[in-house]
Amino acid sequence: MTKRVAVYARVSTTRQAENDISIPDQLAQARRFCQERSWVVVREFIDAGASARDDKRPEFLRLLDAACTDPSPYDVVLVHSQSRFFRDTAGYVVSKRKLQKHAVSLVSMTQDFGEGASAEFAETVIAASDALNSAETSKHVTRTMLENARQGFWNGSQAPYGYCTVAVEQRGQRVKKHLAIEEREAATVRQVFKLFLDGDGAKGPMGVKDIASWLNTRGFRGRNGNPFYTSLVHAILTRTAYSGVHYYNTHDGRTERLRDKSEWVAVPVPQIISPDTFNHVQELLHARRPNITPPRITNSEVLLTGLVRCESCGSPMMLRTGTSKTGRTYRYYACSGRHLKGRSVCGKPICVPEAQLDQLVLGALADQLLTPTRLCELLGAAVQHRRKTTSEARAQKMTLERQCKEIDAQIDRLIVAVAEGTLPDMRQIRAKIEDLTARREECAGLVAQLESGVPEFRQALSKQQAVSVSATLKQRLMEAPPSLKKRYLHGLVVSIVVDDRKAVISGPPAAIAAAMTNPDQLGGVRTFGRKWCAGQDSNPRPSES
Repeated sequence: MTKRVAVYARVSTTRQAENDISIPDQLAQARRFCQERSWVVVREFIDAGASARDDKRPEFLRLLDAACTDPSPYDVVLVHSQSRFFRDTAGYVVSKRKLQKHAVSLVSMTQDFGEGASAEFAETVIAASDALNSAETSKHVTRTMLENARQGFWNGSQAPYGYCTVAVEQRGQRVKKHLAIEEREAATVRQVFKLFLDGDGAKGPMGVKDIASWLNTRGFRGRNGNPFYTSLVHAILTRTAYSGVHYYNTHDGRTERLRDKSEWVAVPVPQIISPDTFNHVQELLHARRPNITPPRITNSEVLLTGLVRCESCGSPMMLRTGTSKTGRTYRYYACSGRHLKGRSVCGKPICVPEAQLDQLVLGALADQLLTPTRLCELLGAAVQHRRKTTSEARAQKMTLERQCKEIDAQIDRLIVAVAEGTLPDMRQIRAKIEDLTARREECAGLVAQLESGVPEFRQALSKQQAVSVSATLKQRLMEAPPSLKKRYLHGLVVSIVVDDRKAVISGPPAAIAAAMTNPDQLGGVRTFGRKWCAGQDSNPRPSES
C-alpha cells in the first residue's frame, strides 16, 4: 500500500551541518527506504543545528503542526533513528502519541521493533538510553568548553559585534581561537557609548532608541548589512567584553536562567571601552530603569524633580501651580505628603517658588564647583585625557583608513571583473558593490568623527583668564536650556532637603567633595525666606508663622 511520508533529518550543531555529510546521508537513505516500499516522500523537514533534548526546533515544530491535523497529509513520519526524533524519554513518548492520535506512524529506518506492547517498551528503553547518552555527551562537552574558556580561548563560532576571531594555536584537529578587535565595528561601539554618555553635540545624552535611530539615519549598519535595532544597541551597552573581560557560562543552556557568579568563567579579551566608562554606563542604565526611576522623572522638564524633599516629613516635593487675582500663573514646589495625604502626615509643610529654589540650588553648585582654582585642576586633567585619547584616536584612524583603502580595492576589482565579463550575474555584483560602498561611507564617517572628536585645550590658564572663564561658565550655565541644567544638576546631586530657612544639597563624594578642596573659600550655603508672596489667590498660601 502506498503511504505518504514526511522525512525528518537533524544534526545537533551548525558546525555539523556545514562540515558534515550526515543530513545528505539521512535524506538519501530515507528516499531509498521509501522507494523500496513504494512509499511517496511528500515533504522533507531538516533541522540543521538543533538539539533533540527538547522540542525547540523550528522544522520539528512545523512537522508536528502539519502532521497533527485532520485529515493528516502524512501517513508516516520517517527518521533515521529514534535519536534524530528525540533524545528525551518524555518528549519522545508525548510527541509520538500526538502523531498516533492523527493516525500517523513514527518509523525508524534502523530500529524496527515491530508493533504491540513489547515494541513500545523497547522504544521507550531506547529513548531512555538516547537521553542518557545525550546527557553524558553534554557533560563531557561542557567540561571541555569550560576548560577551554579557563585557558583564555574563545568558545563559539561568531564573535561579538566589535570583534573577530583569530586562530592562535592548533591542538590536534582543534584550532584554538582568541578574540581580536575589528576596528570598523569597534569604532561604532565607541560611538554608541559616546552617544549614550554625551550625545552628538546637537543634543544631550541619548537613550537606546534614539541611538538606534541616529545610527540608522546616518547609514550605520550591523553585520550582514542589517540596521541597528534597540536590542542590539542595548546589548552593546551591556556587554562586559568591551571593558576587557568576557564571561563564559553565565546562563544555563536549557533553562536560560542566570547562573550563580561563582560558576562564571572570566576570559580576558582586548579592551574597546575603559572599565570606568563601562561601569558608569551600567550605573546610568540601572538608574534609568522604569522600576528604579519612573519615566515621569526621567522625561520631566522640572529641574529638581526626583531630588527635592520636605525636611519636615521627608516626602518628595511636587510641582503645583496657582493663579493670582490678576490672572498670573505661578509654579511652586510643595510637600506631596501634605497635599496627597493630609495634615496628619506633615504638620509643617514647605512651599517654595520653583524659580527661586531652582536658582538657589543651581547658583550654589556653580559657585562651589566653577571656581578659578577648580577650573585649573579640570584643565590639567583634560590635557592629560586629551593626550591619551589623541593617541588612541590616531591609531583607530589609521586602522579605519587602511580598511577604507581595502574596500576601495575590492570595489575596483569588482568593476574590472565586470568590465572583463568574468562576473555575469550583475544583480549579485550590484548588491556587493552597494554593500561595500555603504561600508566605505561608514568608515569615512567614523574617520571624520575621530578627526573632529578631540577638542583642543590650552596647556594652562593665567589667574586672570581663570577668573574670566569661571564667570563666563557660570553665566552660560544659568542661561543654559533646561535640559542642560538638569543634566548638570542630576549628575552632581542625590538629594535636596528643604526647610523654612535653607536647602541642604547632598551628592556623591566623587562629584562634590572633590570640588571642595578648600571649603573656607566657598562661602556659606545660600538660604531663602519663606515669605515669598502676599495676598490671596486660588490656592492657600503657606503661613508666615
